[in-house]
Amino acid sequence: MTFMPIFLTVLSLVGLAQKNSSLFGWSFGILVVFSLTYWLINIIWAVISVSKYNRKIEEDAKKQVAMWNSYNHPNPNQFETNINQKVYGVKTSMQEQIKVSTKPNLKDWLRDNPGNTINDYFMKFGR
Repeated sequence: MTFMPIFLTVLSLVGLAQKNSSLFGWSFGILVVFSLTYWLINIIWAVISVSKYNRKIEEDAKKQVAMWNSYNHPNPNQFETNINQKVYGVKTSMQEQIKVSTKPNLKDWLRDNPGNTINDYFMKFGR
C-alpha cells in the first residue's frame, strides 16, 4: 500500500516524459483508483470506529444512570448502615482545652515545618 502509489507516480512521470500516452494513462488511472479506494476505506473505518466508541459511551452512561437510580431510589427491602457515625454531644471545657493545647501556633508550626504551607497547617489542624 505504501510502495504502489510511489511506483505508479514514477511510471506516470516516465510515461509523460517519453510521451507514451498508454503508460501515462494506465498508471495515472490506477493511481486515481487507488487514491479513491484508500479514501473510501479510511472513511468507512472512521465511521465504524466512531460508532463503536459512541456505543461504548452510551453503555457506560446507561450503567451510571442505573447506578444513580438505584442509589437515589432504594428498594423498600434495602437499608443503609452508616459505619462512620460521629458521636455528637456537648463538649466539655476539658475537651476544648485539650484541642487548643495540641494545636500549635501558626508561626511556630511554619518555622518548624519549612517545606509546608498554610494550607497544610489548616488541613492538619482545621480552623
